[in-house]
Amino acid sequence: MSDFNIAAKSKEEQDKVNVDLAASGVAYKERLNMPIIAEQVAREQPEHLREYFMERVRHYRELSITLPKASDPRYLDMASQNEKK
Repeated sequence: MSDFNIAAKSKEEQDKVNVDLAASGVAYKERLNMPIIAEQVAREQPEHLREYFMERVRHYRELSITLPKASDPRYLDMASQNEKK
């Protein structure tokens, strides 16, 4: 189970996990047409990991092509159900 504990990893590994999470967040927001500027998020990452960040953004953008867009009926149904609450 300690293989999954990020706190047990080295600082470099922790930084890479955080950069990867930021990259997936950028692709997610782009997919749902939410306002996000990837270059701005990239500038917030450690300088030595910026190229890795852009690589991961490209990866997640490619993956997001296979996922539903913001106009998908599933998301519209969820939005209408949330409004009722």
